[in-house]
Amino acid sequence: MKGVYIFCVTAVVVLMFIYQWPKIQSTEIKEKLVFSSLTLTGWSLAVAYIIFPNMDSPAKIVDYVLTSLRSNFLDIFS
Repeated sequence: MKGVYIFCVTAVVVLMFIYQWPKIQSTEIKEKLVFSSLTLTGWSLAVAYIIFPNMDSPAKIVDYVLTSLRSNFLDIFS
């Protein structure tokens, strides 16, 4: 069943590329790069959540990283 979900998410991403890519002008290379990277990041997160449904949310991961950095900086400068 997970394969069906992954296929559906991939199909949506491919359709999004087919629809949006020609609308971005060929001279706007940075916009194409950002569009590609954000879409790839979103697709990989979606597939990761399909494969590992009990994975922590991105907000918890960012909170953990920032809390660790804060404690490290406080240890260094205290």
